[in-house]
Amino acid sequence: MGDVFTLITERILRECNGELVCAHVGDIQACTVKKHPTYQALRGAVQLGRSTSVASLRLWESVGTLARDGSRQEREKWLMILLDLLTPHFGAWSRELAQQWHYEVSDIRSAMMEGALAAWFSRAGGAPPKELLNTMKKRAFASARDLVQSGSSETCAVSAEYLISDAAHEEDSALRASSIIDASTVRDPDANERIRGERTGSLLQRMGAMGHAKILHEKIRSGYRSEMDAPAINPTQVGRSWVDGKNLYYRVSDLLPQYIGFREAASIVGLSESQASKMARKGSLPFRVFWIGNSRVVSVRSLMRILEIPDSIVHPDDVENGASHVGG
Repeated sequence: MGDVFTLITERILRECNGELVCAHVGDIQACTVKKHPTYQALRGAVQLGRSTSVASLRLWESVGTLARDGSRQEREKWLMILLDLLTPHFGAWSRELAQQWHYEVSDIRSAMMEGALAAWFSRAGGAPPKELLNTMKKRAFASARDLVQSGSSETCAVSAEYLISDAAHEEDSALRASSIIDASTVRDPDANERIRGERTGSLLQRMGAMGHAKILHEKIRSGYRSEMDAPAINPTQVGRSWVDGKNLYYRVSDLLPQYIGFREAASIVGLSESQASKMARKGSLPFRVFWIGNSRVVSVRSLMRILEIPDSIVHPDDVENGASHVGG
C-alpha cells in the first residue's frame, strides 16, 4: 500500500481522469480563460516551495476558495487537490527526515498531512492565502518533527485512507436550517412551498426576467440538467417528483450568474475596490476570491450567504403560476 501522498495523488488523477480542469472557478464553461490544462500539467506547473510565484499563489487562493465554498462533494475534491499541490514540496523533506531519524517515510508523511489538515480546519476562513499556505507547511513540518522526536516509531495502526476519508469532514450536517419548519408560522409545508415559488415567479415577471427563467425550466424539463446539480428534495416533495418522473426543483441562485466581478462584489457589501483589496491582503474580507489570470471574481452564492439572502428551492410550475397571475 502506498503512503498518504501517493493515495491522494492517485485519487485526484482517478477523479480527473485525464480531463481538463479549471482551478480558477471550478467550471470550465463559466471561466473566461480559453485554455485549461490537465491536472497532471497543472500539478507540474504549480510551485509552492520556498519560492512561490504570484501565479502559483493566486491559483492556491482559488483552489482554497473552491475547497471552502463549493458543494460538499466539490469541497472534498478541491481540498484533496489543495493537499496534493503541497506534496511535491513535502516529498524530499520527508525522505530526508526519514533517513536521518531511521523512520518509515510513510509514517512521517502521514504526520505531515495530519498537521496540514489541522492547520486548514483551524483557519476556517479569513486568513490571507500566503499566510494559510505558510501555516499549513509549518504545521506539517512540526507534526513530522514531533513524531520523530517522540522516541518511538510506533504510529497509529489505522491505514492512510483514514486521513483521506476524514479530510473533507466539516461541521456540516445533513440537516439544514432551511429544512426545519417552524410549526408556529407554517402549518402546511406544501402550501408554503407553492407560495414561495409563486412569489418568486411574480417578482421575476415584474423584473422582466421570466423569459430567462422559462429557458431554465425547459432545460430542466428536457433532462439536460445534470442530477448532480439538482437540489435534494424532502419527503413532502417526493410526490411531485413522482408525478413528473424526475426532480424538477431548482434553487433561485440557478437563475443568477455564477460569478460577478470583484469590484461589483465589493460594492454590494458597501466597500470600494481599494478597501476590499486591502481587506483581502489582511484576510478580513467577508467573501473569498477566485483568480482568473489577473482578474478577480466572486461567487454569487457565497455573497448570498454573507448577505443572508435565502437561496430558496422552487418548482417550475409554481414559479410560472406566480408569473401568470401578475401577467394576467
